[in-house]
Amino acid sequence: MKKSLFKLHEQAAAKARSQARRDSMNAFKENLVSNNALKKYLPKNLYSVIQSNKWIQTSAVVTVFLITGIAVNEPLRNDLLRQINLIDEFESADAFDLSQPGESGMRPVIFSYPGRGNGKLSLVEPSVQHLPVPSIAPLANQISNAKIDPQALDSRLLDSPQNQAKIASLMAEKYKVDLQTLKSYVSHAVIVGKEVSIDPVLIIAVMAIESNFKATVQSPVGAQGLMQVMTSVHANKFIPYGGVEAAFKPEANIRVGAYILKYLIAQAGSLSGGLRSYVGASTNGDGGYAVKVLNERNFLTSYLGGSNPQDNNDIESADSNKSQQNQSQGLLKFLGMNATDS
Repeated sequence: MKKSLFKLHEQAAAKARSQARRDSMNAFKENLVSNNALKKYLPKNLYSVIQSNKWIQTSAVVTVFLITGIAVNEPLRNDLLRQINLIDEFESADAFDLSQPGESGMRPVIFSYPGRGNGKLSLVEPSVQHLPVPSIAPLANQISNAKIDPQALDSRLLDSPQNQAKIASLMAEKYKVDLQTLKSYVSHAVIVGKEVSIDPVLIIAVMAIESNFKATVQSPVGAQGLMQVMTSVHANKFIPYGGVEAAFKPEANIRVGAYILKYLIAQAGSLSGGLRSYVGASTNGDGGYAVKVLNERNFLTSYLGGSNPQDNNDIESADSNKSQQNQSQGLLKFLGMNATDS
């Protein structure tokens, strides 16, 4: 009797284990069938195998697909990373050090996807918003906007597609660039402006002065793309986009360039000071670069009916005074004195 009961118990346990395996396989199958990345990228004839009960074939198909896809298909790779949350990781804000000279306090980054929590934007070229490109917002947002010159913050002038279209038409005519291409660049600037909390009109002005909107241009010193980013210095920032070759992709170049600009504005304490650092000038002798960018930005702002709060010469003068004040405070500190002691 005991042997019979034991045998019945073993049979019941084996049946339960078998059912658990079937349940697990069914759950695995359901997850595969509902997986958006597989639906989007896997050919229909192979996807039908997954929907069948041929588990060996299914495992083989999925394994080969994932290995091949991750190796050669960048959009698929990004989608898979996004789903398992690997692409959302980034380092602590404590790693920032704005006191370091130049860009030495800047960090390498891992980016996250755009649009999370930000909602959809109205763009003159809507397709730009659907590109599977990582966002730079998680990193840029760690630089407090309180450290940014208010004149560099978003003016909201390009929130409407109508104004975006006006700027695209104006710049296409001025710089002899295809209108559709300019619409794309303007849309990129609007998205990136939101990600880094910098005025997209300013970003467009920098592109105009730096590259005349030529996405594949390279300077004699190696600055590349629309924002003329020095890839030899900032190679690690292009890793999430596939390497330094992405410097000629507008969606990558504008993001990296805008992040660098925000960092330098925060470090300099002023918009024109950040622009001088961006062009590589350690002193006021930037060859008039900052004024050129500001004049271009002011021209676009006026064209859209916005106001320019301060004359560029006043900005330069204020920056010069601030720089002299900082030097004086540094000397007093070196001498062990406070400004109130003198």
